[in-house]
Order: sequence, then C-alpha cells, then structure tokens
Amino acid sequence: MLQIERRQMIIQYLEEHSSATVEELSTKLKVTPMTIRRDFQYLEDNNIATRTFGGAVLNSKLITEIPYENKSLINIDKKKRIAEQAASLVQNGQIVILDAGTTNMEIAKFLTKKQNLIVVTTDLKIAIYLSSSTDFEILCTGGSVQNTTSSFLGSHAVEFLKNINADISFIGSSSVDVEHGITTPSPSKADIKKQMIKCSNKRILVADSSKFQKIGFIKVCNLNEFHKIITDDDLDKNTIKEIRNNNIKLILV
Repeated sequence: MLQIERRQMIIQYLEEHSSATVEELSTKLKVTPMTIRRDFQYLEDNNIATRTFGGAVLNSKLITEIPYENKSLINIDKKKRIAEQAASLVQNGQIVILDAGTTNMEIAKFLTKKQNLIVVTTDLKIAIYLSSSTDFEILCTGGSVQNTTSSFLGSHAVEFLKNINADISFIGSSSVDVEHGITTPSPSKADIKKQMIKCSNKRILVADSSKFQKIGFIKVCNLNEFHKIITDDDLDKNTIKEIRNNNIKLILV
C-alpha cells in the first residue's frame, strides 16, 4: 500500500469513528505503530488531525466526503442561484465539462434550455439526467464509480479527459480557501479536477459560501487559475475582499 493511500484510509477511519488509536490502526492496516505515529504527525502538521495520548482525532476544519443524498439537501436555494448564473455563461453549441456534485446537477437542469451542447461529465447522475431530458451529446469519463457520490474516479477518467478540448468547465469544491486554493478529500478526485481545469478554455469555480475558509486533504489549484468564481452573497466580507484584492473575478448571487 502506498503511503498516500494509507493516510487516506486513516482519514476515512477518523471520519467514521471521530478518533482512532495507534494500536487499532496498526492492526487494521498491518503496519508498525511507529508508521502510524508518523502518519498522525503528518496529519497534524497539515492541520488535518490532532494527536492525542495514544491516538488522534480529526480536525473539524477538514472537509471530508459527504454522501450525495445529504449534500443535495444543503443550501439548495443558493446552489440554484449559482447554477442559473453559471448556465448563463454557456452558449449554444459549446462543449461543456460538468464536474460531479449537486451544484453542477443544478447547472445541468438550467442547461436543458440550451441547444446543441456536448456535455462531458464525471457524474453518473448528471449523465442520466441530461440523457433523459435533452438531445445533447453526453460523454461520461468512465472509471470506478464512488458509491456515496455517484462520481467517476480513477486513471481511466483522467486519461479520458486528456483527449478533451472544452470551451468551458464548471468545477465544484467542498473546500475553498484564499491561501490554499481548492482542495479535495482524496488524491483521485484532485487528479480529475486538475485535468478538467487543464483541458478547458474557460474555467469557472462554482461553490456556495459554506465551502469557503475550509481546507481538504489534497490541493487541486490556486484560485487565480479560474476565470471566474461564482458563489452566493453570504460569503464573508473579508474573504470577498481578499479574493478581489488578488484580481480574481468574483460573482455574488
């Protein structure tokens, strides 16, 4: 098992149990207690977990993966406003990349008013919705499906995206920070988002205000790699100022 895979498994275990001991993870992952202690130290150094006597607890600031059904109920009105603004940037006949997630699902719903789109997505639910609601050409990246989110992961999805040249992409994120950029709970998701950004002429970050001032496990990119950020008007005033001071186009809805 690779070091990064082991550390992700530790994070997932902490998500499920809130805390863990060196002994139980050493047994579970079949590595020495010293290895687990080093992993705990790494997680603490990166503000992911806090070491305790004989174990560690997950920091509440870390954004972890939330099941799709739960996310679909959170801030839905804000997501719809963000989605309507995002969809207005799309012109008929364009090639559009939709990242996985509930905000991008809302964008997909507004895109049904457009014509002759080619939509590339890593979200199985989005693909099914658009294929049954439109006559767009729908392309799925393929790969392994994450059960909790219905999103495609893995090297197959990344390789698929390497062959795409898109007009515009809409990237979601569970954690956005002015200093740290956008981050994800897993390396596999970070790789896919990086490739989406790389193969798009115009890149738009779509995230409601609850996603800001939060940091995940793996960095994807800095905020200045996006042409625009669309979020809701509940965003913290200091964060608004910091983003605009960095000459990043910010749209509040």
